Amino acid sequence: MKNLKSFPFERNRYFYGKLLSVEDFETEQKYFNDKRRTINRFLFGCGVVCGLGVVEVDDESISVERGLALDFAGREIVLDEPAIRKVSELSGYGEDQDAGFYYLCLEYQEEAAELMHNVAGTAGKNGSEYNKYKEGYRLFVTQEEPEREIFIPERLYEERKEVWRGQGIRICQIFPRFLEAGKDAVLTIEIEHGGQQEFSFEYELELSFLTSGEGNRVRVAFNEEDLAKNLRYQMEIPLKVAGVKEVQAEAALVEGSFRLKSGGREYTEAGPCVSRAYISSRDDYETMQSEYYKTAMDYIAGNTFQQGIYLAKIYVVRAGGVCLIQRIDPLPFHQKILHSEIAAAMIGKLAQDVKRLKEAERLEIENQKIQSEEKPLRAAYGEMVFDVGNMRPGEIVYSDEIVHGLGFGSVTILLGYEVDDDLEEDSQMLYGDASLFEGVRGFVGSLGAKLEPAEGTFEIGLKILKNDGAEQVRVHWTALRNEIRKPESAKKKHIFIQPDNPNVFVGDSVVFTAVLEGFTDERLKWTVRDSEGGTIDKNGKYTAPETAGIFHITVSSMAYPKVQASTFVVVREKE
Repeated sequence: MKNLKSFPFERNRYFYGKLLSVEDFETEQKYFNDKRRTINRFLFGCGVVCGLGVVEVDDESISVERGLALDFAGREIVLDEPAIRKVSELSGYGEDQDAGFYYLCLEYQEEAAELMHNVAGTAGKNGSEYNKYKEGYRLFVTQEEPEREIFIPERLYEERKEVWRGQGIRICQIFPRFLEAGKDAVLTIEIEHGGQQEFSFEYELELSFLTSGEGNRVRVAFNEEDLAKNLRYQMEIPLKVAGVKEVQAEAALVEGSFRLKSGGREYTEAGPCVSRAYISSRDDYETMQSEYYKTAMDYIAGNTFQQGIYLAKIYVVRAGGVCLIQRIDPLPFHQKILHSEIAAAMIGKLAQDVKRLKEAERLEIENQKIQSEEKPLRAAYGEMVFDVGNMRPGEIVYSDEIVHGLGFGSVTILLGYEVDDDLEEDSQMLYGDASLFEGVRGFVGSLGAKLEPAEGTFEIGLKILKNDGAEQVRVHWTALRNEIRKPESAKKKHIFIQPDNPNVFVGDSVVFTAVLEGFTDERLKWTVRDSEGGTIDKNGKYTAPETAGIFHITVSSMAYPKVQASTFVVVREKE
């Protein structure tokens, strides 16, 4: 089990009169095992073949479904029935570890079985020996990422470099391994964030055989405040490849340029990070294929080692000996084996999708041409009457929210007003800067509109500049949308609870605050999910019970019941 090398292949040569020893029979087994495992490793790869999904059984336990995997030495790992485990009882779980997650790993394991009498009476305990090896598996958890590079299909065409990791934040650069001279390229910045606090970062990259605009430097900047709250983000930085061939392009982090702000603190300790790509005269596919055939033997033969397969990333809340599961992300390092039948089906579907996409793009272009020729704009109309009889210059009056009816996204609002005691049909109308004119009865006002693209509404404001007896003002509005431009989708609605996972003593109180994103309706419903987990009022003030434990708190929007958030509160005994 410790010797994972398959080469060289040696098999028995039989002849009459040969005395067969234990070594001969072991050679027989090793030959066929090594051949099969070599085929497994070189033709299929390593990772999950089928099954092995990880699901939550209860707050503390997970179940690994039946399935098959191949490890880095090509050995088969079989789970013939589901394995149910408590996270806190798995090997590798530790009370002194602070991170809020564990990686669940699967590893090949074999053990001697079936103790029997040794007729030779030599080695072994009390003249006994084990008769068989039983192949099995071992499940364990770790907070460490793989020590060595994991071979996944993406490795053939892209390189992933870590820029920074800490405070629940991970920043990686993803760059193609091969570039075509004179073509465009994209550097992808991938950001993972498992915490609640908003963060931002920036740094500079120095480019070699690449350009961004007119220069050989590019600034990378990210601010979570500008985006909807998420666990993962991606940024794409367009680059231009130099018109030279057979050289190595680089995008290197400029020393001292990294700045990350989170939780009121600033971090600058990013290590060296260089993304490299080979500029070739051939297209990407040909270069990737050639590089694989040239390097696969050295890579696979030189990277046969004992390392678990990462089945899931389990986010947890820990308190004492209790470990509660928050969520489970399957296959965090994408260790799965793509079967030839599936690959062929995917290639066929990809070809169909590309053909369908091109046809859709052609129809969209034609449709835009028709719209631009026939009906480039949609419009909506309406009016709002303001009572201004008792208002003095300098006062402002606002309308209620008005639904313009043109959907979500950007629209143009045009405003005008007319003044007349009876508001007759032939009243004088004023548009634009009304201070240039004096309306009927000497009324002058200033109009403005505030648009809410995510809600499909707007609000009108009227400021009195001069009022010599006018009683009412009728404001006419027109909303216009450019039909050629696609309407923007409504902003997603989220709730975030602060503080997250607090600790309190029995009988004490803590006030939870809900941070709203994408909506402004502050009507909320707070709930303690556990029957004896304490109480919480409508303002988010939680009072702990007289017994210690971990209790589940939820909050939901009364206006949007599906928008919810939850956290856990750890109640401890007073020392």
